[in-house]
Amino acid sequence: MNHRYFSKLSSLFAVLAAAIAVSSASAAVPSMSSVEGVLFATAGGAATDGNYSVTFSLYKDELGGNPLWAEGPILIAVKSGQWHHQLGSKSALSATVLNGASLWLGMQIASDPELPRKPLASTIFAVRAAIADGLECTGCVGAAQIDSKFLAGFAKSSDLSPVATSGEFKDLKGGPDLAAYAKTAALAAVATSGNYGDIKNAPDLNAYAKVSALAAIAQSGSYKDIKDGPVVSDVAKTGEYGDLLNKPVLPQLGKACGTNLVMAGIKADGSYQCAASAIAPDLIDEISNNLIFNQFVDSKAGTVDNAIPDGSGAGKSDSLDFPDIGSAQAIWINVALANSDVSKVKIELYGPNMATPYVLYNGEKAGTGFSVAFNKDTALSTGDMNKDWIGKNIKGTWSITVKDPIKNQAGANDGKFSWDVTIQTLSSKKIQVKGSVIVDNDLTVGGNLNVASVNNSILKPFTYRWGRSQGHDNNHGWPMGNSGDYSLGIAPSAWSNGGVIASASADKELWRMTFVNGGRAEVGGALINQVIPQYSDSNMSEHYFFMFRIQNSTLSSINWAPTYWFSCGGNWSDHSSATINGANTWSSSSACYAGNCPAANPTFAVPANRVSTVMFAISSSVGWAPANFYHRLVLLAFTKGSLKLPAGLKYVDDIDTATGGWEQ
Repeated sequence: MNHRYFSKLSSLFAVLAAAIAVSSASAAVPSMSSVEGVLFATAGGAATDGNYSVTFSLYKDELGGNPLWAEGPILIAVKSGQWHHQLGSKSALSATVLNGASLWLGMQIASDPELPRKPLASTIFAVRAAIADGLECTGCVGAAQIDSKFLAGFAKSSDLSPVATSGEFKDLKGGPDLAAYAKTAALAAVATSGNYGDIKNAPDLNAYAKVSALAAIAQSGSYKDIKDGPVVSDVAKTGEYGDLLNKPVLPQLGKACGTNLVMAGIKADGSYQCAASAIAPDLIDEISNNLIFNQFVDSKAGTVDNAIPDGSGAGKSDSLDFPDIGSAQAIWINVALANSDVSKVKIELYGPNMATPYVLYNGEKAGTGFSVAFNKDTALSTGDMNKDWIGKNIKGTWSITVKDPIKNQAGANDGKFSWDVTIQTLSSKKIQVKGSVIVDNDLTVGGNLNVASVNNSILKPFTYRWGRSQGHDNNHGWPMGNSGDYSLGIAPSAWSNGGVIASASADKELWRMTFVNGGRAEVGGALINQVIPQYSDSNMSEHYFFMFRIQNSTLSSINWAPTYWFSCGGNWSDHSSATINGANTWSSSSACYAGNCPAANPTFAVPANRVSTVMFAISSSVGWAPANFYHRLVLLAFTKGSLKLPAGLKYVDDIDTATGGWEQ
């Protein structure tokens, strides 16, 4: 229900100011203030009498922002549309909030959007006067009002010695006798400079030769400095190898390059040319010609297509738990967002155990949408994710909040967003090989080898997994005690007679018990095509289950629409069906039986930035009885090209390690 209200704030505050003005100077200023108004229904006229749940909030601005103070929800009585309330009766008004700045009062009734804010009159800020109550006084305190005992420990200026106020040495009484000391002004220049040139009456040194005028031999005493002496090579005089001209280059034996260095060559002087002894851990792709990689990019997606509330200060929040993958070499946040005006949107992000969020975005762009990798190709508005997370494990809960504080849509929401957290890691436990692996001798594997086929030494994963559930047997009853552990958590009797569809449990342990076989098909083909004998509608019925795990590496949903032929026993409550992430996408008609079922062509919308699960449950057909012996057909055959996935999608075989529910 929408409402309108008229607030008599200014007249009310005038009465309040008058009441405070006559209060004594020492009285405490009230921490509450009255507010009243008139409430109208949307259709016009006064609102219906009764009690209404109301929340009051004080804001710095007329639009947007978080409240500085809030009170409610509380019940107020409305009669003939009129109401009143004491602000601060539940949550006290503080002088910190009422600091003299202009404020706006917001009022929200029940879960309706907040009504347009009203400015506060100045009188309510009398609450601020509580800080200075009784302190304001100009020229009203003099020496006569001060108790003389209070000044007993202080000296009067007239009692002080002149040096106490001047600080001049000359005003010091009883100072030292400096008569025996010379003043600086009375000293000769040489006494303060120490320079020979400042000596008066210096000795005459003309009879002496300066060093610079002496021959080199007089200064060095070396034979080689004799001018016009005999020409003798230095080595002839010293016998030192170092004085030999044009020496051969010899390695300096016994030298070492140092820790983590190796000799790469010999320099002209015989010293070693040293280089790093090891290759950097992240250079394996460069030296392998981009065939071997030990750097991996892992992502965890949040909820897809979160609705953004229009005109909500609180916004829409979503969270995800990032697994323990390892230390981050790089980290970024992918956000795909649509809104009528993205310049009004703000996006905040909290990492594990963070009290203050990063501001990914604060209206820096214009338009109606964007798809951005924050901290990769677009800088954050506030915060440094690299400083906080590079070299660290980012496991834990990450949460994002998208806020659109401006109300400009008729509906409750304005746009949507999807997001994920992505990191690059340097692994010491696994590598990825892009090319073919050729093994000339034995191949030893210490762990599990996930192989669908071995052909010309190329290891390829499965594109699908499959399992089987058989119906009732006249001699042995229902197989495995009719337990659903071996058929996606659904009992064999339900598959045979209950008309159930493929939307089974998301428990991956049940998947691993059901899908014990694997196969490859990337273009098309018959995954199952056989005829089985049968004696009654429940006896010897069969269901085959097929699972495709499909990864969408883009930030947009991609449609996959395969065409296939199938069998169905609809008339006997044996239905065939297909689901994506547990949601029913296609199921066969109850009139479809035997081999006359038409080809199916459903469309699976594969969500963005995650791995999805597509399941097919194919039933055996209604039997026919040539020679009094029933036969049933089991068929699932994809037409040519149907299993070739669109760009952006690929098959993954991760059932042995996958965790979580449908979202994983």
